[in-house]
Amino acid sequence: MTTARPTRPSKISSAPFAVFVPTRAEMKPITTALQSTRQSASRSDSMIRIAVGDRVLLLARTGVGPDHAEAAARRLFEETPIAAAVSLGVAGGLSPQAQTGDLIVGDRVILRRSSGQVLDREKGVRLESFPCDSRLQDTATTVLRRWGSRHHLGPILTVDRIVLTEEKHRLAVESGAIALDMESAAIASAASARSIPFLAVRGVLDTVDEDLAMGFDQFLDGRGEPQPLLLIRYLIGHPFTVPHMVGLGLRTKAVCARLGRLLQELSTSLS
Repeated sequence: MTTARPTRPSKISSAPFAVFVPTRAEMKPITTALQSTRQSASRSDSMIRIAVGDRVLLLARTGVGPDHAEAAARRLFEETPIAAAVSLGVAGGLSPQAQTGDLIVGDRVILRRSSGQVLDREKGVRLESFPCDSRLQDTATTVLRRWGSRHHLGPILTVDRIVLTEEKHRLAVESGAIALDMESAAIASAASARSIPFLAVRGVLDTVDEDLAMGFDQFLDGRGEPQPLLLIRYLIGHPFTVPHMVGLGLRTKAVCARLGRLLQELSTSLS
């Protein structure tokens, strides 16, 4: 495993925060929580600009997966100066302590690709580690402690495909991570290349002993965006999965609403 140079506590400038969220289902409750502050907002198909106090937030929808996330981050970093980059969304638990609805504040993120340059020849995977910014971490955990909100500080593993329970347990041992997603470490890689402070905060959607009941990869288009019509057709043919899907939707909405409120606190605390 290669590890990027640890970041020092950063001075957060007055430039915009770049906030990366994978899907519309995750983005909507986050922006709803922010817009409840009655601040100005504007949007395009994949970008929402929201002013919270003196801080401008640029919320970019990346699509699912590390390749889409890294490409979206690099594009945004090339277009405008950025004070800090934040990865928000849902995650799968890798630790028994990480229960549904808990927030995971990353102290580092680990990128695990099953393709590309092989750095671990025995396991045939590429592993890179990126530290999260200590000031952003401290601010996030301070807010969550003040709220009395269940949260954990630890490593987040980024993978390039959806994994099932058996593999979750193996990845937990292999990486030491307490949660996994499909975007954060790829965004951290792009941020590290430009020395932009980075933080990942993810909400646990499914625990280490829980499967998502289906491979969501089959419903993604070439941009990594879920295709609702394909999912609806699947549900019509597999009605027994509908209650589970409804439950996942409610969990996603609840945890992302909390992420939106946390983002508001971060942006005002660091202004």
